[in-house]
Amino acid sequence: MKTAVFLSLMISGVILSSSIPQNTSIEGAWQLVYVEDHFSETPLTRQDTGSGVKFWTDGCFTFAGYFELDNMLYDNYGWGTYKLSEGNHYEESILENHLLPEAKGKTINMLIEIRNDTLIQSWPVDENWNLQQNYMIEKYIRLK
Repeated sequence: MKTAVFLSLMISGVILSSSIPQNTSIEGAWQLVYVEDHFSETPLTRQDTGSGVKFWTDGCFTFAGYFELDNMLYDNYGWGTYKLSEGNHYEESILENHLLPEAKGKTINMLIEIRNDTLIQSWPVDENWNLQQNYMIEKYIRLK
C-alpha cells in the first residue's frame, strides 16, 4: 500500500512539474557567458568570465561589463529600446550611450532564442532575418 501511494505521489509530481510553464520571457537580468565572433578571418570564441550583464525590462535594455582582447581590457556598455516579434525576431535600437559612438541612433536586427535559462543572441541579420556572413553569437544565463 505504501509503495502504491509513493508511486502515485511521484507520478503526480512529475505530471505537475512538467505542466508548470517555463520562464521564456526575455525580461530580467542575464549574465554573458560565451561569445563567438565571426567578424574577422579567424573566428574568435571565448568563455566570458562573468564580466558582462544585460538587462531587459519594459521595452528597454542595458548592458555593462568589459572584455579582454590582446591583453587589453575594454569597457562594454550601452542602452536603448528593443522590440521582439515573430518569435525570435529582435530589433535593438541604440540610444545615447554606447561603447561605439557610431552605433548611436542605429537599429540592429538580431535573432534571439531562449532555452530554459539560456538566451542566445545572433547578429546582425539581413532584411529577411538571415544571419549575415560576418556575425556574432552571444550566450547569456538568466540571473536569479
